[in-house]
Formats: sequence, structure tokens, C-alpha cells
Amino acid sequence: MILDCGFSISDFGAEGQGLLNQKQIALGGREAMENIRAAQALVKRDRKRGWVALNDVFRAGAPPDPPLDGRYAGELIALDIAPGLTQFAEWNTARWMPWKGKTFDAARARGDNIFTRDSLFAAHIYWPLYHGYIDDGPETYRAFAFRTYVAAGRADPDGQVLKIDYNLEGNPRPSIRRVLDELVQITDGFYLGKAHLKWWWGTWQTVAYFTLSQMQV
Repeated sequence: MILDCGFSISDFGAEGQGLLNQKQIALGGREAMENIRAAQALVKRDRKRGWVALNDVFRAGAPPDPPLDGRYAGELIALDIAPGLTQFAEWNTARWMPWKGKTFDAARARGDNIFTRDSLFAAHIYWPLYHGYIDDGPETYRAFAFRTYVAAGRADPDGQVLKIDYNLEGNPRPSIRRVLDELVQITDGFYLGKAHLKWWWGTWQTVAYFTLSQMQV
């Protein structure tokens, strides 16, 4: 519906050939995921080129239509923080990923994040002054509220994206409030996001890509 792409994992080849052609980005749920998996695989071989490939997919998307409403399953696709730190984070998240997705309230332009309950103790230690935890059943809880709005992309100002803005009272100021997610729709019910982090010295950096897909109720 939104994308028209013609590459697959095999297109990259052993040398990492076949970066996305901006005029040829694929559509359809399965094809869209294959495109993202191809870029994800390229990140492991050639981080710089894989990052460009993911951004090509992102730039071909558009703000979600209709607006997101309800629960959406999340998956971390790629990280790029800093040498050493990136590899440590990749190793850690491959073994334990408590973040499971997001919830959205379209009418209020608000939402929050879903986490597995086995991370709640560590969250209380890491953010001892944060009191926004919400019980979400026997296996999950929710935390870190955000507001949403459509605006130009931070790294892609020529395109419109859905901003997921954590700079709200109540969120931890030294960490969570410096995060800005952006989201675009790739196909019906499937979305690609990027996470930006504002470092303490004022510079913004894109540190992650993730996907969201609507949960079956």
C-alpha cells in the first residue's frame, strides 16, 4: 500500500551489494518484513551500509493511517550506539529483551511501553524515583508514557513521521526524556520505527530501529 520495493536478502550478496533503491521499495506484510530482515542481516556484515538500507525503508514509509490505537507488538531490529557499547547491548538484548511493544490511545494522542514483568525489579533499581508503572496482567507491566504527533523527521526533515515523544513530566529526566522515537507505516498493520537519543552534550543520534505490528486480540 505504501511501499514499492524490489530487493531481497539475496540481493545484498556476500559483499553487501544491493542497497535499497529509493524508487523500488516493496509492499505487503511478508515482503516488507523480508526487506527489513535483509537490511538487518546487512547490519551484521556492514553496519554502515545496513544502517543506510534501514533508513531507505524508513524514508519510503508514511505517517500511520489510520492512527495507531490499541496494543502493538514490538521487535528491536538494530542498534548503533557507540563502539563497544553497541556490541555489548546487542549481546545483552539477544539474551534478554524485556521490551515487548507499545500501547496507543489515538483519541488522546498518548501511549506507553509494554515490558515483561521479570524486568520490574531492575527497573525500580535503575529508576528509583519513577512512579509511573502500570500493572498489565500476570506477565507484563507498562511504563514510560509518551505523546504522539505528526511532524517532519529529525534526520529526514523532508518527510513526515509520527513522533513518539517521551519528554513528559513524570518520566526520568536524565534518560527517558532524552529519547524521541519516530514511526512510519510500511504496510497495513506493520510499522518501522527509529529511536533518537539526545546526548548530554546536546547532540542527537539515531541509536536503534524497531518494528511494531498490531496484536491480535
